[in-house]
Amino acid sequence: MDGARFANSIEFLDCVPADISWRAGIDVLSFGANQERRPGRRGRGVLQSGSGAGFRASSQARGHLISKSRYVSAQLLAYVENDVWRRNAARANGLARRVGAAAGSALLYPVEANELFLKLGAEGKKQLREAGFEFHPWEGEASGKTRFVVSWDQPESDVAALCKALSARKW
Repeated sequence: MDGARFANSIEFLDCVPADISWRAGIDVLSFGANQERRPGRRGRGVLQSGSGAGFRASSQARGHLISKSRYVSAQLLAYVENDVWRRNAARANGLARRVGAAAGSALLYPVEANELFLKLGAEGKKQLREAGFEFHPWEGEASGKTRFVVSWDQPESDVAALCKALSARKW
């Protein structure tokens, strides 16, 4: 399992990590803080007995075993032991819900993590870009669909400005 939004999912579901990992049949989990601007801090683990055959050799062959990894590991350990991952996920998810509420009928799917999918159309995308907002086209530029990702450290003022722009839209 790619754990890019693992923390956000746990926070949204209000469950323990085991509920959506090994108890759900996941054999190997990649959990990290790369999404939270902590480069190189990614833990990988084998969760099911017998599933890790060749895991270490494969990781080593791909250069994933860092010399002196204890320095990186100490940071990841503090991230997990002090529930930083959970607080950050809760904040990012909450900010995304605010943006989703402001988007109204443009929201394509319920907000369940720190990303949102909106249908803005060409004019809506143009207006938001001219106002200085960044987002990703989704399913191609012509679809009018966009993907927004809200970070745990997103300034409140940025979120408020985006919510105001989405609430006042005329497209």
